[in-house]
Amino acid sequence: MSNDSERLVEAALFMAGKPVTVSEIQETQNIDSRTIRSALNKLQDKYESKDMAIEVVKIGTKYVMQVKEQYRPNVESIVTPELSKEVLKVASLIGYYQPILQSRLSALAGPQIYDGVRELVEIGFIRAKPKGRSLELTTTSKFIEYFGISARSRSEVKAWFEKKLHQVPGKD
Repeated sequence: MSNDSERLVEAALFMAGKPVTVSEIQETQNIDSRTIRSALNKLQDKYESKDMAIEVVKIGTKYVMQVKEQYRPNVESIVTPELSKEVLKVASLIGYYQPILQSRLSALAGPQIYDGVRELVEIGFIRAKPKGRSLELTTTSKFIEYFGISARSRSEVKAWFEKKLHQVPGKD
């Protein structure tokens, strides 16, 4: 096995950012499965033997490159969360209609929005403050940074969404 093969497997693990199978690595690299397994074993040994914050771990039939448990609390706050399509939909509706009452958002998109709102509040993308019998929802600077929006105010965020909406074919 060449050093190149090991580096390609290491790069594939790093870029995947999630557990992957030998077959998935094989699909992206021009390397046979035996060479991939050998590279994975060498990478596990290499990361284990060095005093490093990263490790290569086998989880079931998949492999993942991850931060060692003792270092996670120190770096978790800078991790960019992944959002499901449902939560993205809720986020975009809040960004477009803000400030919006949670009750109005539920009337627009259905009761399934409550889990999305809770998740967005937990990760700091939206602010929810009591207003009457509902919550008023607005975006935060973390929301703006995550979506790469060039805006400093709620009205600028709304204008960004309006501009994007008009760029969608068939939407006027």
